[in-house]
Amino acid sequence: MADELDLDLVDETGQQDTHPIDKRINRALSDKAQALSERDEALKAKQTAETEKASAQKEAEFFKNFSAVNSKYSGASEYLDQIKEKVMSGYDVEDATISILAREGKFSAPAAVAPPRESPAGGSAVNAMRAGGEKSISEMTQAERRDALVQAENEGGDLTRILRPGI
Repeated sequence: MADELDLDLVDETGQQDTHPIDKRINRALSDKAQALSERDEALKAKQTAETEKASAQKEAEFFKNFSAVNSKYSGASEYLDQIKEKVMSGYDVEDATISILAREGKFSAPAAVAPPRESPAGGSAVNAMRAGGEKSISEMTQAERRDALVQAENEGGDLTRILRPGI
């Protein structure tokens, strides 16, 4: 029976060593604590990677939009770093540019661009109507000539006035 006794429970000083179940529980708890710390480290690494990705995307968008704003507001390229800093903090590119240029006293409103003049359909010649509003017979279309004749007939007027306006 002495062979069946667990003698590991007592150390050299005569004090009782920890029980094997306690050792197993302590080992399980330390493994769990280690797993939690590894999970926290992985989560932090993931968050920093996402933050860096978002920052890189924001910077790429800034440079894409800055070229249009730079052509619109002269002097914006001199303050590129300050404008970029404002955009990274949440401003729109144009708003950041205007605020920086206004603070530095270099802001001038962009010149209003006049819409292009539309030419009449059919060619480049100017089609102007006469002030009198009446066309000669040679300028009228067939439908307009017919309408003028019908109107003159209904009014009881002279048809020669329509056919020969000079008489």
